[in-house]
Amino acid sequence: MNPRVPAAGDDKRLNQVFDVEPGAHDPLADLAAAAGASIDERLHAPRRRRARATAYAWLLLAIVAGVTGTSALSVSDGFTRALPIAVLAVAYLVCFLALTRALQVIAVGIAYAIWSGIGITLVTLIGWHAFDQKLHAGQLAGIALILVGVVVIQLFSRTRGGE
Repeated sequence: MNPRVPAAGDDKRLNQVFDVEPGAHDPLADLAAAAGASIDERLHAPRRRRARATAYAWLLLAIVAGVTGTSALSVSDGFTRALPIAVLAVAYLVCFLALTRALQVIAVGIAYAIWSGIGITLVTLIGWHAFDQKLHAGQLAGIALILVGVVVIQLFSRTRGGE
């Protein structure tokens, strides 16, 4: 059996057959449209989750690179040591490239709040651990509030406008 080769006008006729407008004349069309929208939503949801997860991975890379650059800045002795300056330059370049990629999915305010809040916390902890910088109760409370702020932002930014 040879399959029939479609004629030039077949596409138009097929579209007319399958293009059913919802309305009172065909209640099943409304049901089909609703089912199609539901199926479409379920088919595209994993892609959006992957895009969001990838954006947060880029944001994490931006945070780590920014913290690395800031730590290198601390040991550069006022831009007099070549290796820390090179590390700083590469780290900040990676940081801002990764942040740019994250901003393709995450809203700039949310991304910046997370990036700066976690970055401040990590730089402070590195300063305390690696450079013997002292932290007082007020400073620790401030850092705790920053972390609480990042958590609150994450909890309440699940709408499309927030990401």
